[in-house]
Amino acid sequence: NKTSSGASNDTMPDLSGGNLINQFVSILTFDMTADFGEDMTIATKSSGTFTSGNSYLSSLYVTENFIATVNNGYSYDFVTGESSSSSYILGFNTSTGVALPFCVGSVPGAITNEYSINKFNDYIQIATSEWNWSVNTNTTTSNKIFVLRIPEGDARIMDVVGETEHLGKDGESIYAVRFFEDIAYVVTYQQVDPFIIVDMSNLTDPKAVGELEVPGFSTYLHPIEIDGNPYVLSIGEEWNFTSPWSSSSSKLTLFDVSNPSAPLMAAEFLESNSYTHAMYDFQAIRWLPESKLLILPKSNRYNYRGYYGADSFQGFVVYEIGVNEVKPLYNLTHNDTNCWYEASIAGRSFVFDSNITTIFGHTVISTDLKSGEKSWEFDLDDGLNYTCSYDYSYNYRYNYNYGNEYEYDHIHEEDALDSANVNIYNYDDAISPSDDVN
Repeated sequence: NKTSSGASNDTMPDLSGGNLINQFVSILTFDMTADFGEDMTIATKSSGTFTSGNSYLSSLYVTENFIATVNNGYSYDFVTGESSSSSYILGFNTSTGVALPFCVGSVPGAITNEYSINKFNDYIQIATSEWNWSVNTNTTTSNKIFVLRIPEGDARIMDVVGETEHLGKDGESIYAVRFFEDIAYVVTYQQVDPFIIVDMSNLTDPKAVGELEVPGFSTYLHPIEIDGNPYVLSIGEEWNFTSPWSSSSSKLTLFDVSNPSAPLMAAEFLESNSYTHAMYDFQAIRWLPESKLLILPKSNRYNYRGYYGADSFQGFVVYEIGVNEVKPLYNLTHNDTNCWYEASIAGRSFVFDSNITTIFGHTVISTDLKSGEKSWEFDLDDGLNYTCSYDYSYNYRYNYNYGNEYEYDHIHEEDALDSANVNIYNYDDAISPSDDVN
């Protein structure tokens, strides 16, 4: 093999570090209906193969009788000083109960998450962002959707049969993707959030047909239907860089996509200094299509006024999604103290018989879906001794008063903890880490 300058790749350093096992992809399968054996184990089957390049496993896509693994790889040409990234796709046939590797493919760039890849009939659709960097030029980006054909018979290569033009502006990268039937919704971002609709009906010639620019960015897109019309609900953030202290707001946006060539923002809701980990933990999202309710975890974000503080909140918010409105109905509060330690559960919500069961941090709560009234609560830490925990309710605040003077003040939330033998740590010597709070 030769580089673009004619130099042999044999002289290039081993970018895998000589550790080939890092490039081995293995999949374990088991029968979910099987009973445990006498040794309390379930029989498993495993298979695997090596992937290309100096890549690492980035994401996993699973559908009926098919699994695709995507590995991101990076290459650097020491002669030209140019670097690039690639996504390597391995296809596994799972129709026999064992994941058997049978095809491979690659495209330029790296994917964002598991929603960046989709199987449609006998084709793979994959959205990537490629950063091209050189010591002699500025970094450029290329955001594209590629279409690869899954081979038949003895063929093993997934050939690229179609690709879009660059999506978004130069310097932007893909933050969110959602494939839905013969449409793809894409969000790119640098300073604003271009919401792009791509027509995938012709897999050999996919084209961007509509675009809308809105402030902020989205990391998750969810196609929904209201009154028989198609919409896309997005979860993301919007940043304010106009003041000396940049701040962010969690953001929900409802896009009207009934006309793919002219998408509209039907509604939005912003809440300053708040954060939802559902932006990147998609299993924390609960959408109820019949009642048009969205359930999301939410936490207050710390800022220059202190770490959380009197307005501290950790829990869930139930939103009502309408044609022209995104409206919060009620909160489900999970934090009753500011005592934290390592054992903590990520936010999850479930709906059974018109009751919401939410899990967050150290508590499980059941709430009536219609009224928002709490039915019961279970403390997972009940009876535990918190001698290893830390109390962050004693805040250390830093304030800049625009006169090049800095003010420091302490806020101590009285009676934040009410249990004995709780050791706390403070950023001040007023209370030592060995003192007990009663």
